[in-house]
Amino acid sequence: MLTLFCFSYSINAQTTDEKETQTQTNWIEEITSRVTPYGSIRLGAGFAEKGEIGISNNSPRVGLNFSHRLSQSETDNFNIIGRLEFGLNLTSRDDTVEFAIDAGEGIAQVGDAVFTRIGYAGVSYKEFSLIFGKNNSIYYNLAASELDDFLAFGGTGLGVWNISDGGISGTGRANQVIQLNYKKKGLSLGAQAQARNISENSKSIDTYGLGANYKTNGFTIGLAYNKVNDGVDDPLPNQAKSGDEAFITAASFEKNRFKIGLSYGIFKNHHRTGDMFYDSKGVEFYSRYKFSTNKRWHVAAGFSSLKPDSNQNLGDFDTKYGILELAYNFKKSSHIFVSTKQDQSKNIAGSSRNQSVYGLGIRFAF
Repeated sequence: MLTLFCFSYSINAQTTDEKETQTQTNWIEEITSRVTPYGSIRLGAGFAEKGEIGISNNSPRVGLNFSHRLSQSETDNFNIIGRLEFGLNLTSRDDTVEFAIDAGEGIAQVGDAVFTRIGYAGVSYKEFSLIFGKNNSIYYNLAASELDDFLAFGGTGLGVWNISDGGISGTGRANQVIQLNYKKKGLSLGAQAQARNISENSKSIDTYGLGANYKTNGFTIGLAYNKVNDGVDDPLPNQAKSGDEAFITAASFEKNRFKIGLSYGIFKNHHRTGDMFYDSKGVEFYSRYKFSTNKRWHVAAGFSSLKPDSNQNLGDFDTKYGILELAYNFKKSSHIFVSTKQDQSKNIAGSSRNQSVYGLGIRFAF
């Protein structure tokens, strides 16, 4: 009887262990079914025309997307959603050979090894989503992102990253933002507001942005407007400039191996040189052709131009450069590339303001 009892107990104990293991497995599966990790390691090395050599970040990041369904019915499609993304400073910041296609860290984060790029939570229901936190702006998502395809060097003419990461003005990765989005078939609409205390005459909505985007048969057209409601005349680094406005319209066409796009922007008190904010107009052009049979090799070319309005008394000051890129796509969203930025920007006196840069880089996404 004692032998039989021990045998019976051993079976029961094994069953309990199996249940605990199964419970742990179910818990892990439950979490992983709601959370999707991702990342992109991006580095570049190159030299400037005067001979300086550097190794630079190219906006590397890691993050998590999460979604949890609140309704049992798939037709209701009511979800809690969120995203958390961190930027990584894999090398020391380099002032001469700069590969980043955006400004990288936000205010008070320059030089940090890890810093917040995006962090939001919200809800989605059918075609609508409502989120709050820090996120890519409506301005960027619905008008500027279609032309943000260069693997390095792009972005000035669109006015997205006007100061740091554009979080203060609301055109980049907007800080303390509430966003409402609608997407159905090819149409996307969005509105956002930033709620902060910028000046002594603070308002409930400090900045707001509106945007629309439509896609059909390879064509995409988008437009967006962003305005600072509550700013100051002489802003500190964490304050918005009074009168800051940005409008952009962009169009692109992509089919098979070919993509082409053009944007045009009108800006008021949006860009800055030294302590001066100025009115300006910007243009950005992008083209790409996948020339190999397997579509892994591509060549891309384009330019970016930002010129102050003639009444701004800035002389010959402007920002303009061309970009040429050759890249190989070895994995989804992963490339190795060589690229050059031919800079023709001028200072007030008409002399060259920036050096041209030549480099190579790698972008590995997971």
